[in-house]
Amino acid sequence: MCGSSNEQHSLLRIHGALTAVAILFSSNYIISKLAMNSFSPMTFAYLRVVGAAIVLSALTAREPSPRLRGEGRVRGDLGRIALYWILGVALNQSLFLAGLSLTSAHVAAILITSVPLFALAAAMVLGHERGTPAKIGGIALAAFGALLVVGAEGFAGALRSLIGDLLILANSLCFALYLVLSKPMMSRVSARQMITWMFGIASVLMLPLAAASLAHENWRGIPERAWIALAAVIAGPTVAAYLLNAWALAHADSSLVAAYTYLQPVITTVLAAIFLGERIRAVAIVAGVLIFAGVYLAGGARKL
Repeated sequence: MCGSSNEQHSLLRIHGALTAVAILFSSNYIISKLAMNSFSPMTFAYLRVVGAAIVLSALTAREPSPRLRGEGRVRGDLGRIALYWILGVALNQSLFLAGLSLTSAHVAAILITSVPLFALAAAMVLGHERGTPAKIGGIALAAFGALLVVGAEGFAGALRSLIGDLLILANSLCFALYLVLSKPMMSRVSARQMITWMFGIASVLMLPLAAASLAHENWRGIPERAWIALAAVIAGPTVAAYLLNAWALAHADSSLVAAYTYLQPVITTVLAAIFLGERIRAVAIVAGVLIFAGVYLAGGARKL
């Protein structure tokens, strides 16, 4: 009886953490969109990574540095962490912010729900899961939904929004690969240490990519509210969300963690209408329903 109670408590903690992650990531669309009225996307992405690295380093300063896989295999693990940095931080942050600066917040949030489908497809390609009619049908249905909203942008001649949509889809693919590939290491290495290493590596290796943007940034013209927005994004959607996401990933299936992304469009759409004054288009709602249905169809087969 006690074991069952502890199990239920643990499950509630996992779902609570993932719900908090969804809320934090949803607020990220709004805050980042407002901040990029003053910052260029690459500058904002780099400052976000550096700020997160500093905060995370301070949080983990007193923690003993864990051994990865024994003396002879540390290099292999460090190589994996570098790969996770590329997928989960560098490409994820850069593609997301570049895409968000070009498209609307609610459409970006709808397209982000393709993460579970990309995660499922990656798991099938890597041999972690077997393909079934339900899974393949779910991927196809969600893909149709994504193509519907992207195609609508192209048909309307909104090249700027179309490019933004494609960048968001590329961001979704990178984050899905990060979730699937990092799962084994997350189950045996401290989540806080793992995320700290990723952002620490990112703060160094992203500098050459961000150098031109940093050099041409109009620093004197950046208002105080933009710096406050940057601080809020670092504290909430970056540090807190990544730590909670990493903790959940260590205690739950990567598919469950990925599936929680479909809460984001609902929250983001409401916030975007209130704070950004975005007009919600019918095609976006239809596309969202198709993507959700695809996630449900594939996820139901996986017992999400």
